[in-house]
Amino acid sequence: MITRKRIKISEKRLSLIWQRLLGRELGTEEGKHLRLIYPGRVNGDNGPDFRDAVIAMNKSDLIKGDIEIHIKSSDWYSHKHHCDPEYNNVILHVVAQHDASSATLTQNGKCVPVLCLPPEPWHQAYLMPYYQLPCFRITKCKGRQALMELLDIAGRERFKRKATLFRAVCRQEEAGQMLFQSVMRALGYSKNTMPFEELARRLPLNFIEGTELRKSLVLKQAWLLGTAALLPFQRLPGRFPKEREVQELEQIWQSIGKGTKTMSEGDWHLSHIYPNNSPVRRIIALSYLLQRYCREGLLVGMLQVVRDAPLVAGYRMLEEGLIVFGSGYWQEHFDFGVKTRKSALLGHGKVTEIMVNAVLPFAFAWGEMAGETELKEKAIKFYNHHPKLAENEITYHMARQLCLEGVSDFTACHQQGLIHIFRNYCREGKCSQCPLLG
Repeated sequence: MITRKRIKISEKRLSLIWQRLLGRELGTEEGKHLRLIYPGRVNGDNGPDFRDAVIAMNKSDLIKGDIEIHIKSSDWYSHKHHCDPEYNNVILHVVAQHDASSATLTQNGKCVPVLCLPPEPWHQAYLMPYYQLPCFRITKCKGRQALMELLDIAGRERFKRKATLFRAVCRQEEAGQMLFQSVMRALGYSKNTMPFEELARRLPLNFIEGTELRKSLVLKQAWLLGTAALLPFQRLPGRFPKEREVQELEQIWQSIGKGTKTMSEGDWHLSHIYPNNSPVRRIIALSYLLQRYCREGLLVGMLQVVRDAPLVAGYRMLEEGLIVFGSGYWQEHFDFGVKTRKSALLGHGKVTEIMVNAVLPFAFAWGEMAGETELKEKAIKFYNHHPKLAENEITYHMARQLCLEGVSDFTACHQQGLIHIFRNYCREGKCSQCPLLG
């Protein structure tokens, strides 16, 4: 913390000032001119302070990426951000005092402009984020009910775009693999989305559902964990106790995995995550899910779950088709040798996310391609009426931005509408085109 004219400045206060600079013409320490289009969303996790910001450089060039806030520009190096790939997408280094003798460089060698905040906002005691955004307090002029209807439309648009993408890709690739990759992506959360997708490419569904692996749960687990390079001997030797379950998986992989091109432990985010979100635990959950549908296959099994579910409160039956409790060792471990409280391997929260983001839009697309009108109609009806999901960073951010915090009658479709608006308009700097403002 530093003091300027007896005003104490903290990074939290600087973050509020940053959000107040919407529309301002600013100059960087390197002599570049910029204008803040969208401040981004506050990052509550490791990494830069703001994600998905938009700035206009040289009056017209839109640049999108992350923002890092520091009291002093030298903090970039004292905090070791120049060694951390998490900061490679930073587009602006915002500081109160520029004291560094060298440029702000990222781990991949990019030079980041430094913005030393102007002194005027420092004197304002109370700062309100988003107050200059056109959508701030939109309910005052639009009405809450009208806004909810617009979010409903945006949510359905997001659903149809996903279904269209599924149709397009399924014409080029095997449909089962497309569904498999979508489920894997959802299992990865934001931090491990890419490695889970990579695992799905390296170990495709038609291989897992092949003759050798189809009926064996432990073989599935060995192939998945071994290809992911997450077995204990592939990580740091001696880090994990050699329990019976550990030894069995390692022995199987050493006998079957020779010559396999595996991922590396460095591909995965393994720290600063909730135990239930551990990639190891999620991969084990996936093995049980694949085992459940080993006879008919994941594609046929998932589509049948949608076909069989009743329209009235059918989402509960949909969830039952995905929830995984597991047994034995993995009921109380989230990694090898690391215990957690007994809980579902794949619980209600993650299951509903997979259903809304992957299974239902896929079923809609399949129904359209196969001429199954009933399947198509059921998929969109389940989606439209599915109860609200757990909040994520984007839905929480957008609810704050639109002053919709605490709304009780939100549905999953409304939440998907918030994500659609954020990704297609907010983070693209397209306020003037936003359907909420029309």
